[in-house]
Amino acid sequence: MTHSHPFRRDGRPERERRTWEQIIAAAREAAADLPVPPPLPATPAVPEQDGDQTLAAAPPVLDLLLYHEEERAGARAAGDSALADSALVNVVRDLDTLLDSTEDHLRRAGRGLSRAQVRRVAPRLAAMSALPLDDVAEFFGLPPHRVQDVLADLAQRGSLDPDVRAQALLQVQVLRDALHQVVVTRDHSLLDRLLAFVSRFVLLGVVALASAASGALAVDESVVKEVVKTAVVALVAAALQLGAEQVRSRRAEDARRVTARNAHEALLTELATAGTLWQPPAYEGEHGVLRIRLAVRACVVRVAAIPLDWPGKWVYWDVLDDVNAALHAPGPDGLAAQLRRLSALPPPT
Repeated sequence: MTHSHPFRRDGRPERERRTWEQIIAAAREAAADLPVPPPLPATPAVPEQDGDQTLAAAPPVLDLLLYHEEERAGARAAGDSALADSALVNVVRDLDTLLDSTEDHLRRAGRGLSRAQVRRVAPRLAAMSALPLDDVAEFFGLPPHRVQDVLADLAQRGSLDPDVRAQALLQVQVLRDALHQVVVTRDHSLLDRLLAFVSRFVLLGVVALASAASGALAVDESVVKEVVKTAVVALVAAALQLGAEQVRSRRAEDARRVTARNAHEALLTELATAGTLWQPPAYEGEHGVLRIRLAVRACVVRVAAIPLDWPGKWVYWDVLDDVNAALHAPGPDGLAAQLRRLSALPPPT
């Protein structure tokens, strides 16, 4: 596994930069006497790829989050509280980066296209049961009816409800404040719960990439991808309103493992249908819809695996990368081989 994509904070608004500097100042004060964590392995830069080649790949920040969380978990298991506290700062930094991205998606969703176009397309999307919006709602702990509520709202407004947007942005700041509290107090239990909740927001970037590169869907692509992204952002906004409750919730280790195993089985099921990517589509946009579903499934299983103490985690992560590469090969033979590898690996257990 390589870790060649450092997180970047260039171009952030000044208000956000000051917030981050406050967190860093607190982190430096709290961790002044702690050992510096080992540097990430030096690796060659990864060549840039077009969007369609990265639909199921791990976003760079997710790779870093896994690396830093493994370091923190290992230190805690070894009883090295000083190293665990030092690693805690890096995990907080990764989660804050995810909040940056979440805030950006919330601010931009439902803008830039004619609201009339979005209102026209949303009802047609509501009839496309193949879209993974139900899966997204489940991932964020939302009841299925929220999907229809979101699509109905888009059909009426053509954009994200301003009040919903504002409330979600307020909840992002609440989560930032909680991360600040973690750094100051070195509260690993609170960080565990924030990790379980905030790490899911990486799905926003995955869906944005997948929908942008998914080819022609059943209706005009430039509008449909915007509607899909806006619907996912609206589901995230709904999840943020439940954020305080979810962060307070302490999930048992057994429950987390069941979630990860279920995500693994769902990914295998979805990949078993991926051979149709090399066949003529059964309906207009089938290949694009399938790629979005695969991107969601791969993201869910990665996020579910992060908090688990699981010896095969890194091997599993690498196989997922190989599966992603096979999905973009000229033919299906490579995918069949990778699917056998993935099926042979011990699931999260």
